[in-house]
Amino acid sequence: MVIWLLSDYDHRKHLAFKSLVTRFSAAYQDCNIEFSVKSRQSLWESLFAHLRDPKRNPLADVMEIPQNWTELFAKLGLLAELSSGLEPLAQRRYPEFILKELCRDEGTRAYSAPWWLEAPALFYRPQALKGAVENPEKELASWEGFRSALDRLKAPARRGNFRELSIPGSSGSVSVSDVLPRVWSRRGGLFSDDFNRATFSREETAGGIEDWLELAVSGKIELFSPDRFENGPRPAEDCAFVISSRKVQGSGRTGLKMLPYPGYPSGGGLMLVYNLAVSASAKDHGPAAAFVAWAMEPRNVSAFAESFGVFPCLKSVFEERLGDEKESAVYRRLFSAPELMPNIMVYPTAELLLERALWNLSLKIARRDYEREDLTRELIMAQGEADYLLSLY
Repeated sequence: MVIWLLSDYDHRKHLAFKSLVTRFSAAYQDCNIEFSVKSRQSLWESLFAHLRDPKRNPLADVMEIPQNWTELFAKLGLLAELSSGLEPLAQRRYPEFILKELCRDEGTRAYSAPWWLEAPALFYRPQALKGAVENPEKELASWEGFRSALDRLKAPARRGNFRELSIPGSSGSVSVSDVLPRVWSRRGGLFSDDFNRATFSREETAGGIEDWLELAVSGKIELFSPDRFENGPRPAEDCAFVISSRKVQGSGRTGLKMLPYPGYPSGGGLMLVYNLAVSASAKDHGPAAAFVAWAMEPRNVSAFAESFGVFPCLKSVFEERLGDEKESAVYRRLFSAPELMPNIMVYPTAELLLERALWNLSLKIARRDYEREDLTRELIMAQGEADYLLSLY
């Protein structure tokens, strides 16, 4: 059996999965497992390569995918239906906000099983904000307050390698997951409410993207920094603020405190959900389905998610983890009004179009060659391609 796992900036995920596979192999000794790690881009390319030539480009038996890829690849015939044979899916043992997108058009049918999730939030170091922020919970609730606080953290107040802001997991460029919280908090989006047209260049959408790009233009975040690639993200103790979708490693030791993502009145925000899917072309669905079911068992999914600071999707374990969290009150606010990327056919491709535009803009910013007109031009081009996609469905 072959498994494809999505790559991750945190090596602990890969170590935890290797441990998971080892324990499964010990329990199911007649099942040989090979797994490889793929980036989102290489996974996307592998799925479409299989569509073009299935014999030369076989799929893995089990694949980790973003939840909102499910509808697209199920409709293309690449994913096996799981709900009839997977007890957590059959019994709907997931939070409602996850099920709402997972089974958007299929009723009780599901073609992937929710595995783990993460939610962007704001972490801050109280001692670094002395003299700049008097009431963090109030002043950092809005994006404007957060930006003002960044501006008040002047160079003379820094010590050594101190910086205002860290974004763990950044690949160097601005990404879709970076900008979506700002886009949605401004009530923008990639499509109209009825999904009949793309809205990349709409004022609310462009404004949300510009909010984040401005952080890079003003030097608050670094793009394509050699230090980032060679030494990894700066440790939390070197930064006043950290925007992270996961519990920050060593946050207890460094005294970091947590707040909801700035700019959401409800305290909610973006949720990123990752699922396990079984290939429809797998020669024997039995072992593949058995692995997914085993990975979803409470003790297994709990240990896996805990290992790299994310939340398990299985409802009972999710609620148990939520209750055990030191910052449970903040997490409950995040999960009270979550927003997920829509699980519809056109959305994953639209994300790729926006990702390409953000890459181009990031390069311009890094080269100090960025103008506001560049944003408008890139969004209009991406919107035109997205509208063409909509016309095909």
